[in-house]
Amino acid sequence: MRISALTRYDGGMKAHDYAVALTWEGNTGRGTADYAGYSRQFRAVAAGKAALIGSADPAFRGDRKLVNPEELLVMSLSSCHMLSYLALCALRKIAVVAYTDRATGRMRADNAGGQFEEVVLHPHVVIGDEAQLEVARELHDQAHASCYVASSVRFPVRHEATVVVGTAALPAKRKDLAARLPDRPGALGELGEVLGRAGVSLEGGGGFGGVVHFLVRDSDAAVAALRAAGIEVLGVRDVLELRLDQDKPGQLGAVARALGDAGVNIECVYSDHDHQLIVVVDDRETAARAAALFS
Repeated sequence: MRISALTRYDGGMKAHDYAVALTWEGNTGRGTADYAGYSRQFRAVAAGKAALIGSADPAFRGDRKLVNPEELLVMSLSSCHMLSYLALCALRKIAVVAYTDRATGRMRADNAGGQFEEVVLHPHVVIGDEAQLEVARELHDQAHASCYVASSVRFPVRHEATVVVGTAALPAKRKDLAARLPDRPGALGELGEVLGRAGVSLEGGGGFGGVVHFLVRDSDAAVAALRAAGIEVLGVRDVLELRLDQDKPGQLGAVARALGDAGVNIECVYSDHDHQLIVVVDDRETAARAAALFS
């Protein structure tokens, strides 16, 4: 089967054609003879690209471990806005050094099927030149207007963007700091006081059996302070930071299964103070790819 994206000219205007091959993979033996008896899993393939495996939203008997059409729609709007914005910045010689978005969508179902009520984008952009800050903020409106996907939907697509300057908006990479505490009252309090005097904030963590793990930004200062106080430091490790959907049961199981299927061993897990899952693994690069849907 040949699947392709084509460009043609129609009435003097450039037209872009896209094709995707979609296959339902959910026949468990009896087809759709029973509403509850078939899987909603599907496989979608675009030309020359890796297949995408998806399902319905769990509310509609889908597999919560797989991406669903509603998430794909929100993802499409978010990525279209980002690519439009980056292109506009490049044309204006504005150097964007970082871009993240936490896009949200609300769909309301009814007896007739339902529809999306809105999608809200929350781009957070870091640029290098303060003199370009005002223009960089204004370009989000232009990006919205030039986004093909946003122009094609009938529900509101809003953006609540922030644009900041320089590396100050790029916090130091957080790391897992592991230490062993002596088995005596006050040991944890001493560790906290030592790190507090060193100006090190603990952004998440936990402990068991005398070994504690804490999430810190200034790991060098933390290690130096603890060792100077005679507290045993077991190591400092890079972490995987994942945001789980708290409204969907089974999120921890889904991400842990994804990591396990990728051959990644989870060595430590806890939460930070922003409701993110912090995971210490034996192969962070493989883990980041396997858990990309949760990043």
